[in-house]
Amino acid sequence: MAASVPSLEPSTINAGDTIAWTRSLSDYLPADWTLSYAFRLEDGTALLNVTGAASGTDHAMTIPAASSTNMKAGAWLWNSYVTSGAERYTVGAGLVTVKPNLAKIDFSTDLRSPAKIAYDNALAAWQSVKLGQSVTLNGRTYTQHNLDSLIRFVDRCRADYFREVDAAKMAQTGVNPRHIGVRLKRV
Repeated sequence: MAASVPSLEPSTINAGDTIAWTRSLSDYLPADWTLSYAFRLEDGTALLNVTGAASGTDHAMTIPAASSTNMKAGAWLWNSYVTSGAERYTVGAGLVTVKPNLAKIDFSTDLRSPAKIAYDNALAAWQSVKLGQSVTLNGRTYTQHNLDSLIRFVDRCRADYFREVDAAKMAQTGVNPRHIGVRLKRV
């Protein structure tokens, strides 16, 4: 049994997968118009263009696995437009998150988020200062004499990281991990 094809653009893409979706544009039928998408990595260093095919009265879009495997992880901007002869009209725009192709990346790639990297660096600095060493982090030197500012920095990094973890849990489950309901029953 084949997977169902969504009727909207994907919000998340796993690099290396085949990505398919359809678009229904009643004003721009596939018999007269060609639907195309331009994907650009947010920093502008990578691009991908996709042209649709007719599927009845819908436009069928497919990014083959061979094309998506080369997509860099990160935020990609997309723009969709229809063309017919010399006419061109923009019909949509958005953002898609590309997750890395774990089968193709090497061990030297750091998959941690910026918040996790900052938190790990802050903890390493804390450990070094506890051992009596001085540490320079983000252009500031910490010693055992100014622990209060290092503690505040570690706490801020920890809060940022856990806020990111909570957001990921909520996106995955739809349940806010900070709001737990309790029901009491009288017996």
